[in-house]
Amino acid sequence: MKKEEQIRAGLGKLPIRPVYLVSMEHDGRKNIITIGMFAFFSGNPTLVGIGVKTSRFSYELIKKSGEFVVNVVDEKLMDAVRICGESSGRDLDKFERANLTPVKGRGVDAPHIEESPLSIECKVVKELETGDHNWFIGEVQAVHARLGYEWKQGMLFKWIGKDGLFFEVGDKKGKY
Repeated sequence: MKKEEQIRAGLGKLPIRPVYLVSMEHDGRKNIITIGMFAFFSGNPTLVGIGVKTSRFSYELIKKSGEFVVNVVDEKLMDAVRICGESSGRDLDKFERANLTPVKGRGVDAPHIEESPLSIECKVVKELETGDHNWFIGEVQAVHARLGYEWKQGMLFKWIGKDGLFFEVGDKKGKY
């Protein structure tokens, strides 16, 4: 049996999900934003998307440059997630503040984060207006993976009340 919930409370019961650091650059201004809205859109061509609030400085940079890099978070980047999520790139250099190293992309001008175990370079092919967040759909241009990195080393994130909590990927429970 199910009971109807308040929308926010009900959505708060969704399972934990990955969190990413998305980097971009336009006209010499680099920035990083913490993103929880990520999706695969197509396998051929390979398209991924990120949801960005239209009031964010990062939205402006991606809109102007047409590029972004999705950087996977591991345990070493948990502080960077907080730093990049709490401050605006309009006011400070988040690479410097979070002690992260920008590395020029191969397929895009946007930098990827050296400390990230996996970075996915994307060129925007479509923008979808969806309310307070717009989705940038990007075609993957290149992927950079740290030697020895495995998917299960990535971190998952969940807001529980006012606390943002990180989790490791759990144990396998079944097979499809």
